[in-house]
Amino acid sequence: MNKRYKVLKNSWPRMRSFTPLVLAVLLFPLCLYGCVPRPKAFPTGPGPDAIRILESLKQRNNDLKSFRGVGKLKTVRGTNANIFRMVWIGTQPQNLRVETLGPWGQPTLTFIINGSRFFLHSREDNRYFKGDATARNLSRFLSMRVRAGDLVGLLSGQPPILPFHHATIQALTAEDGWLLSLYKKWGRLIEKIWLNEDSMAVEQVEVFDGRSNLQYRVSFSEFHHVESFCLPHRIAISDREGPLWSLTVEKFLIKVLKMH
Repeated sequence: MNKRYKVLKNSWPRMRSFTPLVLAVLLFPLCLYGCVPRPKAFPTGPGPDAIRILESLKQRNNDLKSFRGVGKLKTVRGTNANIFRMVWIGTQPQNLRVETLGPWGQPTLTFIINGSRFFLHSREDNRYFKGDATARNLSRFLSMRVRAGDLVGLLSGQPPILPFHHATIQALTAEDGWLLSLYKKWGRLIEKIWLNEDSMAVEQVEVFDGRSNLQYRVSFSEFHHVESFCLPHRIAISDREGPLWSLTVEKFLIKVLKMH
């Protein structure tokens, strides 16, 4: 176990017993991609510049400074399915608070990212965990390797953009869209981003480990407008073994007050 990672109560093995609940709370992530309501379509003829498109996506990430959401998450593990009510609030660049709610609206689990640190409290058994918000530490709860900043971005509706050495873009004639591919050195694929040609919305993202192994896939659908952004009403995430969850976003607000 990472020396910087500390369990406040009880032993590490007992943490495995409630990992599915934490997974259900936090994997909803990956939700909500912002885009301009009536964006200009990519130009016809010569393909658009990959770097220009990536810079535009990064700028959208920066424009959405704060957000708050309410939704319903359905998790699927084999033949078992669970449904949770969730609320979340976040501010850029790396602050997030997520809570699951019980039948009467009372919090049952709280997860917080505050800069470089994370905190987790399971109220059902009164257990606490805290540590450095590294991808390695977060993966113990999320069952996926994701950076804290990417998790915050996904919950505000933006796809992660991993550090890359070079990028390519190609037209998808049959699907009327574009595919961005990001590579590390020596041509190691780390990410694919599918964009709709008409709306420029990101419809799907795949993240790889640099050795062509899929880490997770996020699909966005049923877009609707929130002020100057359009956001997906439904989000689904899967890994190499199959579906993990589906999220229905019931309410999403932007430009909310800072978290306390």
